[in-house]
Amino acid sequence: MRNVLTVSGLKGGTGKSTTALNLSACLALYEQKVLLVDSDPQARASQWCKMNSNGNDHDLVQVLAGRISVPDAVCTTDIDGLYMLPAGFDLFPMSLKLTGRMDNEKLLRLVIDEITHDYDMVICDAPSSCGYLSLAALTAADWIAAVVIPDQDWVGDFHSLMKIVRYIRQSHNIPLGISGILFNRCNSEKQIENRVIPEVLEQIRPLIYKTMIPDDEILDKEEAGFSPLAVHDIKAPASQAYLAVAREIIRAFNLK
Repeated sequence: MRNVLTVSGLKGGTGKSTTALNLSACLALYEQKVLLVDSDPQARASQWCKMNSNGNDHDLVQVLAGRISVPDAVCTTDIDGLYMLPAGFDLFPMSLKLTGRMDNEKLLRLVIDEITHDYDMVICDAPSSCGYLSLAALTAADWIAAVVIPDQDWVGDFHSLMKIVRYIRQSHNIPLGISGILFNRCNSEKQIENRVIPEVLEQIRPLIYKTMIPDDEILDKEEAGFSPLAVHDIKAPASQAYLAVAREIIRAFNLK
């Protein structure tokens, strides 16, 4: 079964890469075999990637260019069961070449199709904005998780994302689903309510993950910035929250 979840959002600074990395790690800690695909030229998630001892330095750009196969570009990590298809800044100029043809938006989906049967879950880290790479990462998915923070116009951000989802459904005939809205750096329901009228919130509420990621000081520690939080302190509130979201995903996707 194809289980591809893209972590997305149109605004920068919401913690998408942090969420993609931590969810992938937590799913692996729950004994799921997970591939994290970094499709962001900033490559924040890839900074943690530990290359294989055989000197593997391949990445997504070489795969998209057809120079190497997907399995050859996948590298292991320090967490059993977690693998990564890393990215680099070269992904940006490549995306400029691919922009302009609608068919190219499905290129990443075709890449992931080659290996999805090898993993229980594939997590894709999508860059911000409405550019080609964001569209490609969303088109590659079966489901999306929208990461928002409560001090922004999170409802407007989510509604804009839904317009892109509708475009993908109609243009590519892909039944892209909404896994949920994940609130990051959020400590209370009150923070969620402050920027939305009650009627709209009640319409959206069924899509909101039960777990919120709290504004934990571990999120600001430099040494924890580019690695899974559970590696540094599994008892920290944010670490426990990501583990709880991973459990929600395991139940939702009927993973064993």
